[in-house]
Amino acid sequence: MTSTIRVGPNPVGVAFSPDGSKAYVTSHGSDTVSVIDVASGTASSAIPVGDAPTSVAFTPDGSKAYVTNQISGTVSVVDVASGTVTSTIPVGDGAYGVAVSPDGSKAYVTNNRSDTVSVIKVLSGALTSTIPVSAIPRNVAFTPDGLKAYVISSGVDVIDVASGTVISTISVGQNPFGVVFTPDGSKAYVTNFGSSGTHTVSVIDAASGTVRSTIPVGSGSMNVAITPDGSTAYVANYFSHTVSAIDVASGSVTSTIPVGLGPVDVAVTPRGSAAYVTSNTSGVVSVIRQGT
Repeated sequence: MTSTIRVGPNPVGVAFSPDGSKAYVTSHGSDTVSVIDVASGTASSAIPVGDAPTSVAFTPDGSKAYVTNQISGTVSVVDVASGTVTSTIPVGDGAYGVAVSPDGSKAYVTNNRSDTVSVIKVLSGALTSTIPVSAIPRNVAFTPDGLKAYVISSGVDVIDVASGTVISTISVGQNPFGVVFTPDGSKAYVTNFGSSGTHTVSVIDAASGTVRSTIPVGSGSMNVAITPDGSTAYVANYFSHTVSAIDVASGSVTSTIPVGLGPVDVAVTPRGSAAYVTSNTSGVVSVIRQGT
């Protein structure tokens, strides 16, 4: 079954706190982050952040959330306990995607107008380095062991985290957009926004850095999330107004789920009981319950 939660206008990014009690949703239309109380299924508050907030990521201990502000070119650091912004960090032009390393020491921010990744030291909140990448970087994800990061740009730039350099670039489909690793780190799923008839997901073998299969999905595939048990991948299809559910073992789409208009991002609860999907045009989060 599916339901909806009303949030701020033009929601884009969504992420769950590690304990699963809250979901943060960025609102392009109000420059806020809507805080959803998962137990009640309602947006309990809205946190003012920068101009055009896009993506959000929590630290592993759940104490902080990092929010990218695309037009401001900044990152808002939110203290989760108080629900307030404690600092604002200038990064590159067009700050878009954000990911925190598994050990909680670094945050990587993609800057899609300056073709760079900003590296933030979480403990100090300082910008420590800037990594040049390919054109128009969008989203980023760390491998579960934290040794590498995949940056989605014109291809997939693979960053060696220890050296802070791009060590390879993997060719995928047309206009790649989102990325997620399976929990065991063996595969990466990359969505290809594509054009007419070419909306797919590329499945990368992480050990070899090669595309092993390509899965057709809905129109305008944007972001992707995988359940904690690694069994199912959910893909938000912007133009189809649907979510494709992929069985990871077989590599096939097992269901196509209608959601709100213009789905952009998707996140799965830490226990895997539901997926939250931001519907940019509808101004809601669509909630997909397990088994839908």
